[in-house]
Amino acid sequence: MKKVLFATTALVATAGYAAADITISGSAEMGVVGGERYDYVTEYQDDTLGTVREKVSNDDIQFHNDFTIAVDGTGETDGGLTFGFHVELEESNSPARINGDSSYDNETVFISGAFGTLTLGETDGAYDKRLKEVALAGGSIADDETEHAGFNGNAGLDPYGDEQNLRYDYDFGNFGISASLAQTDDGRKGSDEIWGVGVSYDANLASGMTIGFGLGYQTTDDADVYGVSIYGDFGNGFEAALNYSSLDIDDTGDDDDADHIGIGVAYTMDALTLAANYGKYDFNGDNEAEGFGLIANYDLGGGAVVQFGYGNSDVDFDDADIDVDADSYSLGIAMSF
Repeated sequence: MKKVLFATTALVATAGYAAADITISGSAEMGVVGGERYDYVTEYQDDTLGTVREKVSNDDIQFHNDFTIAVDGTGETDGGLTFGFHVELEESNSPARINGDSSYDNETVFISGAFGTLTLGETDGAYDKRLKEVALAGGSIADDETEHAGFNGNAGLDPYGDEQNLRYDYDFGNFGISASLAQTDDGRKGSDEIWGVGVSYDANLASGMTIGFGLGYQTTDDADVYGVSIYGDFGNGFEAALNYSSLDIDDTGDDDDADHIGIGVAYTMDALTLAANYGKYDFNGDNEAEGFGLIANYDLGGGAVVQFGYGNSDVDFDDADIDVDADSYSLGIAMSF
């Protein structure tokens, strides 16, 4: 990370003021992607068969590059409270985006003190904050290992909100607690709120091993989700995690209710990192979605990492006559600055 101090925006050690600064960091990717991630379905009318839907393969290898610039501002009050913000400028030249297309993302502001930390913006809810994902280490330039049909990033009900999460965190010793409130439909009259709570505990064993536990719950008027996770860092480069969650949506019948289980492992030795994860959703009826992801990373030093990723998805929805088996892969270099 490179640190830049702007005289026009930073408070500089003057009487009555605590110092504040702004830091800028960045990341970039270049490489190739492939598989069936960009397949699409076309529809036409046949005089005999009526409406016909066909899958069109688009699995040729394609170029990929993107970058992200992150800006963080921090400050401190005379009374010792810290405050700040975070925002990211993202650009993607993936095949699905227009060249040079960019957007702002992950905007948050926070204030922190002895009471804990209060964060507002596009941030995780309490459920996600305290659960452990099964994608444990490394990555890929196209996120193949986390975009398969069986992966669950523990977002819970966050996707139903309007990306305005208010979350409170407090950590004491090895324990941590979080509570969150998110609006839907920009808080308009009649819209629902999403409430969440989460707790975590990390146990540091004498052997050098760390065991972590997480428990989370989110609810709104017509849906709720709970999840548990367990994580182990064995102190020798090997990590493993297991999580389980259950989603209940009241106003859509039972078809959208789902149980999910995920497991992940990772191993790091010197510059090499290998990781794998598997997940499966069981929906009511004979409907399920599962998948797995693999990554291999080699750290070149200086912030550059060679990354390979692979993801495979298997979706079988008997109720809707959907049967999909697809994969994706990518190879390239990820850079951080």
